[in-house]
Amino acid sequence: MVKDRRVVGASLLALGLAGCGGEAEAPPAAAGDHAALMGEWRVVGHEAPGISALSEEQAEAWLGARLRINEAWMALGETFCEGMSHEAESRPVDELLAGYRLGDESLPPLDGREVVVEHRLGCDDRPWSTLGGTLLWLDETRLLAPWEGVFFVLERDDGFRAYGNEPFWNLAIDETGLRFADPFGGFDVRTPLPEAESLEPGGRAYHAQTEAHALRVEILPETCRDSMAGAPFETRVTVTLDGERFEGCGGAVPAF
Repeated sequence: MVKDRRVVGASLLALGLAGCGGEAEAPPAAAGDHAALMGEWRVVGHEAPGISALSEEQAEAWLGARLRINEAWMALGETFCEGMSHEAESRPVDELLAGYRLGDESLPPLDGREVVVEHRLGCDDRPWSTLGGTLLWLDETRLLAPWEGVFFVLERDDGFRAYGNEPFWNLAIDETGLRFADPFGGFDVRTPLPEAESLEPGGRAYHAQTEAHALRVEILPETCRDSMAGAPFETRVTVTLDGERFEGCGGAVPAF
């Protein structure tokens, strides 16, 4: 069951700071909503301004990791939680930095800000145990995730991703095209983005024909679980390549 989600003073503090006449712009009230986090986020960089429990190599290993946040659950790779709790509050940046034993202007993504919205995510009444338990809202497309002394930069990924096992495969769809691949070298099919077909109820299908392959993708809004780790996904995905059928799970139904 999803636990009650609370926003602790985010709107009041944001409004108060907005009226102070300072140069720094306060974050919008909606930045404290759980909805501001929903979607898929990708780790694209990191900052280590102070003492860290992670080596540079360990921090670099997180690049490309994907954090998925839904109304009811969150998942980071094979780690997931379906009893998620959420709190948010606006924090003065100098106070937040002091809590990490950092000086002013020591964390470039927060330069020029007087306040930042801090989201805290938990699982079954316990803190989320890995990257993503604390998220600092930078804007609609970027988050900062402090963990083990490293501040990871996350960017929103608006493309569609799906995955399957036995054999392992992945599917990527965005506004530029479609790619269906076996990362171990079995196949790698790329096409321009085909026109989407509507499927009932609320699904989408894509059909692409290349010189070498016929590819069809069907995406249905049904709760799906990874066949190995059990992680939840928003959609059930079927890919047919040259008559061979592949079953897997994916993110929310794409809008393009």
